[in-house]
Amino acid sequence: MRYRARFLEADGATNTAVLEADDEQTLHMRLHGEGRALLTVQPLDFVPEPGDPADVEDVRLTPRRLLLLTQALHEALDAGVPLLGTFSAIAEQEDDDRVADLLDAIGQRVAAGQSLSDAMAAHPKAFPMLFCALVKAGEQSGSLPEVLASIASFLEWRLDIAATIKQAMIYPALVAAAGYGMVMFMLSFVIPRLGGVLEKMGGELPAASLMLIRASGFVAANVWWILGGSVAALIGAVLALRTAPVQGALLSMLSRLPVVRDLVSTLALAQFCRTFGVLLHSGLTMTNALELGGGAVSLPSVRDGLAATRERILGGSRLGEALKAEEVLPPVALSMVMVGEEAGRLPITFERMSRLYDREVKAAVKRALGMMEPVVTVLLGIVVGGVAVLVVSTIYSAMRGISK
Repeated sequence: MRYRARFLEADGATNTAVLEADDEQTLHMRLHGEGRALLTVQPLDFVPEPGDPADVEDVRLTPRRLLLLTQALHEALDAGVPLLGTFSAIAEQEDDDRVADLLDAIGQRVAAGQSLSDAMAAHPKAFPMLFCALVKAGEQSGSLPEVLASIASFLEWRLDIAATIKQAMIYPALVAAAGYGMVMFMLSFVIPRLGGVLEKMGGELPAASLMLIRASGFVAANVWWILGGSVAALIGAVLALRTAPVQGALLSMLSRLPVVRDLVSTLALAQFCRTFGVLLHSGLTMTNALELGGGAVSLPSVRDGLAATRERILGGSRLGEALKAEEVLPPVALSMVMVGEEAGRLPITFERMSRLYDREVKAAVKRALGMMEPVVTVLLGIVVGGVAVLVVSTIYSAMRGISK
């Protein structure tokens, strides 16, 4: 553990230092062996005991709840309210007991001498690494209220982008669900009854009609298993999409499709510009900002390009030259970066670029949605229409056989 120790030197002078030891007695014996006398000691590493409210490592904060907490911390610190009093006040107003316990735990860690960033980093499921790095940069630069305001703006932007994309996916999801339900209804209810009638009528049916009748018989006999498997597959897909490898693979695949290619690449650039600008504004070095900012980008190709850009900067290249060599940014954005780098205004430049790409993302979503709606409608028409054509052709073949 770490301790802030105040001790008496051999010459009678009083000194204060942060020292590490297994416990206070060990620290006392070590200082005594060095000819020093321990006067006061304060533990800096807060260790929760079993049953303590701080035992909440599995608590997660939703993006909106994290945004509200960040805004509350910014408003309190900007108004001059002490940090400990801020956590106590927020915890008292919290409806969720587990979140309140989490805030109490952070307050206890801060009261024990930990920094706010270290206290938050002890709960990685609630506070992402990028969030903690920004808070740490604000503490080190002495501009924590301003950094919290930047973090709140960044979280609000992420929520806005996520809401825009989710809204764009509502129509395709509803159309796909309606098409699936219609096909399942025809295969499990309509066609089996039609097949029974046709069997009584006799006559030779086309091969496609026979395959359709056999498939409908299988679906009708196992409809509940099929529906249950579909629900399980949907839940599994949603859970898999929350993992970084699956997200990266899906985005890489989407980046090759003509309909959504522009949307995926523009969203990746918007993520980088917004994150990198906030990190630079918070006082992080360029290499650290590239490392953290690259990790926040979803598209693997852009993320790899930023990692290579960081290596070039460590090798002595300038940011604009490295980005140009790795072809991360388009020409217009690259020109803005070079001008901002020459003028020493990179944080402002990336802030302006983030606003530019915010508008581009929303425009790309509208373009992709405008192209996706007719594509989804045509696909649904092909599937449902194909089944309907098979049904009609089956009836026609049966009636023609009877007439002969």
